[in-house]
Amino acid sequence: MKKIPEGLVEDQILKNLIDFNNELGTGTTRRVYGVKGSQDFVIKQSHRPFHYSNFVEWTVWHAVDKMAEDILGNEANLQLLELFARTAAISHSAEFLIMERLQPLKDPDRLQLGGFPDWLNDRKPSAFGLTGDGRVKVMDYAMVNFYQVLNPLNRSGRF
Repeated sequence: MKKIPEGLVEDQILKNLIDFNNELGTGTTRRVYGVKGSQDFVIKQSHRPFHYSNFVEWTVWHAVDKMAEDILGNEANLQLLELFARTAAISHSAEFLIMERLQPLKDPDRLQLGGFPDWLNDRKPSAFGLTGDGRVKVMDYAMVNFYQVLNPLNRSGRF
């Protein structure tokens, strides 16, 4: 299995990893491809001039990952980490994003979203997938309601 780059990577390095013969899906802003030499990851390639979706997923993943840590006495939130597909690398321009590969839901009509954050705006079944051990994770989380996430009045009624 090929070693997957981590972190911020030159665009060409990630572009060279795309298996163009293995297109897994196309959305409004991106195409999803298999990764040469790996069955565990996908590459999302943005086909819009501004690569917002990849940037948002990269940012959300790293926020969720950081929330899992006990930092300066803040309570760690490990539950969120288990709900999101992991991102591994993003290109300098954000055109390319490497993410954990999930399988399609076996029975999308039975998807239960109660445990997922309300600030995820894309709640259609195709935005979710299954891990190898059958857990459901969100794999398309580029549509985030930042007003709800960032406004403390939405949670506690005060600052």
